[in-house]
Amino acid sequence: MATNNYIVAIEIGSSKISCAVGIQTYSGINILAYASEPVNGFVSKGVVRNVDETGNCLNSLINRLEPSLENLTIEKAYVAFGGLSMHTRKSTVVHTFDEYTKVTQNVIDQMALENDQQFAVPDGYQRIMVLPLESRLNGETSLTPMGIPTRRIECNYQNILLREQYMKQLEESFAMSNICILDSYNAIILEANILLSDTERSSGAALVNIGAETTTVAIYTNNLLRKLVVIPIGSNNITRDLCAEQIPYKEAEQLKIFKGYNSTDDDNCIIETELVNQIISARMSEILLNVKHQIEETEHRVPNIVFTGGGSKLKNIMQIIEECLPNFKTRMANEDSYSYNCVDELSLGSSAITPALYGILVNGKENCCNEFIKTTPEQFQTDLFGEPVVTQTTTENQEATKIEEEENKVNEQPKGENNPEPQKPKPQKPKAQKPNKVFRWFNELIDNVTNDEEDTISDKE
Repeated sequence: MATNNYIVAIEIGSSKISCAVGIQTYSGINILAYASEPVNGFVSKGVVRNVDETGNCLNSLINRLEPSLENLTIEKAYVAFGGLSMHTRKSTVVHTFDEYTKVTQNVIDQMALENDQQFAVPDGYQRIMVLPLESRLNGETSLTPMGIPTRRIECNYQNILLREQYMKQLEESFAMSNICILDSYNAIILEANILLSDTERSSGAALVNIGAETTTVAIYTNNLLRKLVVIPIGSNNITRDLCAEQIPYKEAEQLKIFKGYNSTDDDNCIIETELVNQIISARMSEILLNVKHQIEETEHRVPNIVFTGGGSKLKNIMQIIEECLPNFKTRMANEDSYSYNCVDELSLGSSAITPALYGILVNGKENCCNEFIKTTPEQFQTDLFGEPVVTQTTTENQEATKIEEEENKVNEQPKGENNPEPQKPKPQKPKAQKPNKVFRWFNELIDNVTNDEEDTISDKE
């Protein structure tokens, strides 16, 4: 068996599915293999739409990864996903006591169980995660209520919901590829744990991931998740707006990436630069104003906004952000905040290992790969019926030859139709060998001569 825990991380995105295999070492994460493939419509807005094509894509990724893992086969994986319909909903559980009672772990566990049982999950949704918030007791809030005597305790929880059908479709696609999901993670929460500083999560910050087809917003204050929402607009909307100007999709995508916003370069441009600036500005402003609205709806003060995702990497995008969000302290996520090592033959782009993949590789515990014994064509031969038979190694052949010789000496059995393979005889006690015919004839001759001599002597006597 493998001596290391090989962690397999898979991220389901709106534009591609990415997979990385790594091991945890004392010096950090060591990436052994990486592959990604575009979704081409079978995953839309982070949701699996076509189960069969998603399963085929996962199979293709596994087939690309396993040759880099020598004698390992991938059987399990940790999965990060997001997607449309994912959101948070707050719930509260209250306990009262007849007299002042110290809060114990048993009380906390009982209230969490009551939240699981009493929370009304909306029809068609399922709860994928529950995060505790502050508790209120004796008129004050506390993050650690254990040990505090009180007559009334109020525990708050953040429930993360997702459409039940979307989760089923994701699980079916993994079942098709024979990959067992060890655990699933919310991608934006993994990213927030890595990209937001402790100060930002404490004082109030929103992590905004501008993806291809969705924009995900996670709002934190006092180190707790206050809100998570997915806006169904992404950077692909800019590409489609450019396509409306009679530009092919691939050319519109390249125009968006390489020209960006507020460009003055008109060389070899198939449309006017000013029109490109207007389209990018209008669509990005729509995304940013939606983000601002989600932040303002929360009851907490959020002064910081951190941007990540492919859409945030457009040229000069910070100019639009500063224009639309003048009252916030904004910055781009620092992807150098996490580091990893790669094997010599593996060269990765600067953004290949996303924060979500890295978060899985750090948090994964169970080994995802199994070792298998490779065989070569020389190890195979065919029997009388043409069926392949695995041959033995040289040492095994020598041992088998010795055993066969000993068995033949003890008991030789012809190989007939009813005995296609001779069975190993049970050990028997050694028996005295019977004399052969020549030996018996010679003994009889000696006996006769001896008898004749004795008769002659008797006559003389």
